[in-house]
Amino acid sequence: MKRRQTPWLHQYSRLLIGIIAILGICVTAYLTWVKLGNNGVCGSEGCQVVLTSPFANVGGFPLTGLGLLSYVGVAAMAFAPTLVDPKTKKAAHNQLNQLTWLGLLLAGVGMAVFSGYLMYLLAFVIKAACPFCIASAIFTFAIFGLTLFGHDWDDIGQVIFVGLAAGLVSLIVSLVLYNTSVPPGVSYVNGQVEIKSLEPIGAAEPGVGWKIQSTSTAAEIELAKHLTQKGAKMYSAYWCPHCYEQKQLFGKQAWAEVTNVECAADAKENPQPDACTKAGIKGFPTWMIDGKIEPGVKKLAKLAEMTGYKGNTAFKYDRLFTR
Repeated sequence: MKRRQTPWLHQYSRLLIGIIAILGICVTAYLTWVKLGNNGVCGSEGCQVVLTSPFANVGGFPLTGLGLLSYVGVAAMAFAPTLVDPKTKKAAHNQLNQLTWLGLLLAGVGMAVFSGYLMYLLAFVIKAACPFCIASAIFTFAIFGLTLFGHDWDDIGQVIFVGLAAGLVSLIVSLVLYNTSVPPGVSYVNGQVEIKSLEPIGAAEPGVGWKIQSTSTAAEIELAKHLTQKGAKMYSAYWCPHCYEQKQLFGKQAWAEVTNVECAADAKENPQPDACTKAGIKGFPTWMIDGKIEPGVKKLAKLAEMTGYKGNTAFKYDRLFTR
């Protein structure tokens, strides 16, 4: 009786899966290195946008790191049976072979579904082209395809059941994780963080305050530099919610250009309570412009008017300040 010939795809599927996983390891390791160390360039502007977006982290852990761990796991399962001699340890080899195929199926489905959701975010939410991200998605789809068609599955019903279960779990996890990636009170529209309110959410971090959520445009940055050139200063305290509102009006990029005097003695970064006392500061925030004290939060348009600013006045968040 003639023995049935093994299809070439079944002969080389594990090798191909392992090679693709190694490629995935290289890509995600490089992206993790760039993400964690801010080293080098990602290869394109779109890739940098993705790595700096709120979706680049899952529970405070870099998504690229999770991808790296996933590819390492796939590579390990792909090559694991080769470590057991099929002649002297046939039973152990066969058992490991079956277990790792099941593991590859679970990993392949999960990674493919997760990558599909990421591609949706990339195309319709972040709206940026990231070649490395697209390459990684192609790798996961290839791994899934090779796992599904590169093995002679005995029970197709089991494959369908396991695949649907893994896909559903992966989709639910994706939705849950990314619904919590963007902080409360913030949305992510057309590749940009959009705040819904200037007010802080939750309690201030001791010694630090609240993290600025808004992003700056050229107008805010230009005004901030103008204020610094004019010698304008803002006196604030990290625990002051109105000070935070003023910071939100500028956005994190522009606020880095503003001269701010921290009046809280217990602040972790450059506290200057004596300077605030000497300047006669009674409340926060307080602006010092041309030697004159100007208390309270100010719209950026008002600061522009007070300092003779003639540049770009398309300030992004002035509309949110209604007092």
